[in-house]
Amino acid sequence: MKQVIFILLVFCTSKKNFAQEYLAEGKNRLNFAKTYFELGGQYSPTFLSKKPTGSSIQSFENSASIVPYLNIGGIHFWGHADFYISIPLAQLNFKKNDSTHFQLNHSVVTGARFLPWAYRDKKIRPFIGASWAVVNFKQSIKPNGNQPLFSKNKLLLDAGLLYGKSNFIARLGVNFFFTNKWNYPITQSSFQQIQTPNWSAYIGLIYTIETTRSKNMETENARLNKYAGLSKPALNALKKGDWFFGIGPSSSFMLAKSDYNEVNFPYFNKKPISNTYVDIALGYQFNKAGIVTALSYRNPKFTNEAYGAKQIIKKNSIALEVYKFLTDYSGFTPYLGLNLAYDNIEYSEKTNTTEYNKTCKNINPGITFGWDILPGKTEQWFVLRTNLRWYPFSKIDINGKAFSQKQMEYNVIQAVFYPSRYKNVKNKRDK
Repeated sequence: MKQVIFILLVFCTSKKNFAQEYLAEGKNRLNFAKTYFELGGQYSPTFLSKKPTGSSIQSFENSASIVPYLNIGGIHFWGHADFYISIPLAQLNFKKNDSTHFQLNHSVVTGARFLPWAYRDKKIRPFIGASWAVVNFKQSIKPNGNQPLFSKNKLLLDAGLLYGKSNFIARLGVNFFFTNKWNYPITQSSFQQIQTPNWSAYIGLIYTIETTRSKNMETENARLNKYAGLSKPALNALKKGDWFFGIGPSSSFMLAKSDYNEVNFPYFNKKPISNTYVDIALGYQFNKAGIVTALSYRNPKFTNEAYGAKQIIKKNSIALEVYKFLTDYSGFTPYLGLNLAYDNIEYSEKTNTTEYNKTCKNINPGITFGWDILPGKTEQWFVLRTNLRWYPFSKIDINGKAFSQKQMEYNVIQAVFYPSRYKNVKNKRDK
């Protein structure tokens, strides 16, 4: 919920919003994209699960459910594409079961949709798409109820319809899952295949806002719209560089299984996802070179718990990173670079009979990539940035066994502030 509140505040305070007819002035830089929020619900049908009953295995039915969600995204390429992230808010089951309970939802979804016919007011528009999702599944069987949470990275296909007017758009769609089978531990030693639904349906209401064009800066808007669709990120840079501060919500994903857990805790989640944490960055951008240097602090925490055992991995990390903007397509500005992280990792495990703790300090190289939304190029004082960091070599040693720490850090939306640029923007407002 902290993640949701933060993102809402970022967008609502970024710039003054005002409605404008989409593409009324033709295709230009400042109507390349429209930002939106979407509230909706995703329906999943019933499915069969399994539980131990004495010396046998019994099948039972889990209820249909609805997961309310918040989507944050943008309609790009002048109405032909939709890029978004989706955040689940809760899970509501249609029927209550006193002896069993289940969790089936997404930790995070990042996706893209393609509209063959560009979005227009009062027109029904079909779309198709695909997304990457971290899907969670857990079942709790009383009286124990201490079964593990499992997570999987999945590719989802998506199809549906849009219809809207002015700032509001209704969406109706269906998701299709490629893989929906789980080898789940119904006891510490007994694994059973559980097949969750291979489709889900959803309906949502979208509200679009204007974040790239300022109503009281029409002269400046006209200047920005004169840039070519594809241009250099450092074009017409006035200053050599500027300091910035950034903050935003993040999650980390383990990308490999742990040899240690495979031997000692085979019923734990193979590739856990971290809690949501805050990514804080302080850096300097060399405007004319199109290069950014930054120090970033992150503190993800991973928890595995099942059948009386609990494992916690806390990481405090500072990364020095350098990356370069590659191009600028109507304000969408991707970048690529390297980073070097100093990690302080606190490992702890506790079972009914033992307890173990260890601290590891490592230096790990990684790759940083992502994109900025930069309609104002190097003069923009407030930037929405998406960071991803990949650490392919990270690992620790626990009792002589390798414990992989290969991770992908996903900084969903970072609010980046350039204080020295703010005064310049105020001077450009229409008199």
